[in-house]
Amino acid sequence: MNTTRTTSDKDNASGPAPGPAPYTVVGGPRWDRIRKYPYAMTFLVLSRGDRLFRGELVSELLAQGLGEVVWVEGHEPSADVETLSRDHPEVRFLLMKEPTTAGERVNIGIAEARSPFVLCFWSDMRPAKLPFGMLESLEKSSVVCTVPLSRTSRFQPIPSWQSPLWKRRRLSVAFRLPRKDGESTLFPFDFSGIYNTERFLRTGGFDRSLLNPYWQKLDFGFRCYLWGERMVGTTHVAFTYTAPPPTDDSTPDQSYKLFFLKNMAVRMRREMGILPLWLVLDYIIHSDVSPLYSVREFVAVRDWVRTHKFRFRRDPRDLIQKWEGDS
Repeated sequence: MNTTRTTSDKDNASGPAPGPAPYTVVGGPRWDRIRKYPYAMTFLVLSRGDRLFRGELVSELLAQGLGEVVWVEGHEPSADVETLSRDHPEVRFLLMKEPTTAGERVNIGIAEARSPFVLCFWSDMRPAKLPFGMLESLEKSSVVCTVPLSRTSRFQPIPSWQSPLWKRRRLSVAFRLPRKDGESTLFPFDFSGIYNTERFLRTGGFDRSLLNPYWQKLDFGFRCYLWGERMVGTTHVAFTYTAPPPTDDSTPDQSYKLFFLKNMAVRMRREMGILPLWLVLDYIIHSDVSPLYSVREFVAVRDWVRTHKFRFRRDPRDLIQKWEGDS
């Protein structure tokens, strides 16, 4: 059965942006609406790369008996989706109808999940360890995302956990190898992790206005911490890439500008977050667009900050100083 649905992540929209992406749902069982969460966990698979062994991956996940499988395709779905859906009618395939960012696909997948936790990863990754014994600890934890261990195709660990720091009075992000469970990390590497469904949705998820994946992940991570959430790493869950791991482009661009205004420029005043008006002149001077458009960008983000002012628990300076002190 095919249905068309839309999702809205207006809580994190930082200004004028395209509306929520429409998508089609193919396959899957009827929703048991009596129970809020009929499954213990959702495997959220984001399609990427070639079609080799996709059927085997779906079969392997279903054989775990841990929960449901939701598969998200891009706006140009693979030719084998129909075959996969026919062979695995219990799997829900979400087919985007227009181009979307990786973060928006994660938002949509988690919004569709019928479980309290969502294990999200890409189809070119293979689970080496799964969280069979972690469900009880996840239920007791208060983190928005638990970030697993990532390894190359040669089983070499990837520096996939991060720490923010000041470097020459500018923000820098240091990547490090996973060492022990429970270490804080800034954002989910390659969007992969075990998300707490309700906590994630309360944050607004990934901002679809940021098109650059690096700044989109960094924006999500900073927002979570500035709003009082946490993310930790775990070595009890591991994924191995079947292809070279992706590389992020951290070049300052339009996405960086929005990240800066929404996070780095926020200050705390009387237990609420504000975007000081006096920063607009500095923003105009350093912006690469016309002054009029710069003011529009600034005002849009300032309105967003004002809407969520009571959700801020700290400003970025306090966050980074405390992180450096704990390291």
